[in-house]
Amino acid sequence: MADKFFELEAEILDKLAGRIHLMLSDAEREDIVSAVVDEISGELKEQIIPNELKAISAPEAKRSFITNFLSYGVIDDLLSDNEVEDIIINGLNNIYIHHSRKGLVSTDKKFSNQRQLELFIKKLLILSGRSSLKKIINFELHNIKGRVNICASPFGSQITITKAKVEPLSIIDLVERRALSFHLAAQLWLYIEGLSIRPANIIIAGGPGTGKTTLMNALFSFIPSTERIVVIEDTLELDTSFEASCSRLESDDDMSMEDLVKNSLRMRPDRVVVGEVRGAEAKDLMTAVNIGKNCLGTIHASTSREAILRLQNEPMNVPEVLVNLVDVFIITRKLLVNGEVSRSIEEVSETGGMEQRMVLLSQIWKYDFEHNYVKEISPSTVYRDRLATASGFTSQQIMNEVKVRAKVLEIMAQKKITNIKDVSTFCRAYNLDNEAALKKLGATKKDLLAHFENKH
Repeated sequence: MADKFFELEAEILDKLAGRIHLMLSDAEREDIVSAVVDEISGELKEQIIPNELKAISAPEAKRSFITNFLSYGVIDDLLSDNEVEDIIINGLNNIYIHHSRKGLVSTDKKFSNQRQLELFIKKLLILSGRSSLKKIINFELHNIKGRVNICASPFGSQITITKAKVEPLSIIDLVERRALSFHLAAQLWLYIEGLSIRPANIIIAGGPGTGKTTLMNALFSFIPSTERIVVIEDTLELDTSFEASCSRLESDDDMSMEDLVKNSLRMRPDRVVVGEVRGAEAKDLMTAVNIGKNCLGTIHASTSREAILRLQNEPMNVPEVLVNLVDVFIITRKLLVNGEVSRSIEEVSETGGMEQRMVLLSQIWKYDFEHNYVKEISPSTVYRDRLATASGFTSQQIMNEVKVRAKVLEIMAQKKITNIKDVSTFCRAYNLDNEAALKKLGATKKDLLAHFENKH
């Protein structure tokens, strides 16, 4: 009986090829599968046990069958567990996970035989809108619930599923997880927004799994609603559901990251966001900055200086003078604190011009390993002066603005305004009319500044 249902699922998947794509709603996917089930049932009447066929034909049982069919079986519980970051399937061995607090953990889940594993892979592909399996393939799960990497191996397919957050963490969530402080969050807010006059060009660097994408998602809350954004990724990971004017592009065999970055300049963006900078597209991204666009991207590097060296050398080959157009490097790091894995910003540095063909760096924030928090080690003078020149505000006014925003974020946390939608809504309202936004919090800028004056 089990073999017959393997056969039934395989037949349904064959007929679904080319009819399913990522952007279909759950209801649309169910309707398509329902129609295919009806087709298949008629063709396999002689092969499927009559009672089972009747069960599939009954409305309630049919809905149950379709729900089960559209699930991912053995990994369903892992996909729904918010603490699971990655699911690792090495052939028929036990499935491993990367747990957000415990690190790499073995589970008791596994595929019982090669046929079951092959059917699972086929389902991953077809339900993600793909039709064929390559020796190495990357694609997204439905509703961008994560990305899948499958690599062929003599020991069975090696599958890594990196999950997306059900709801991305907000900047306040990250503060509460000790990834940064309210003061640093306010500084990042100023970098991203730039008083709508001179936003900073930012590269977020770090090793794998250090929280680069999570931080970038949180920073989206600070992008003004008036900006036109183009997001370019190798595999879709970022959450842009709150962006009113955003084009999302994904590279493939026909369109490289370099092609997409070049093309983005014809799409009239205010800001170009590259999910991961790692090749020739880096030079085009810096060229975009040189002609007046703002950039935000991630790169694999463990320090600001290492990120600069990566940008300057193969395969990126960005000239030093263009690397200097990056205003801020943010370094993220994975930590083990009291036996639990956590992520934190380790370093924030601003570029400060060139000296003998070397990009100068001014380190502003640094992680204090003794006290387990990131602390300010020098004021933001380079970017602050650039912003003051562009905006007409004094350096003191800009410093006061950072203090106000730090207190605003703290008040929001106290009032439980912490989910990313609410944080984004408030920050964008603040950008349009800060006094009106503060009034909704029961505060004024004058009162908040007086708070700091009294404190000192």
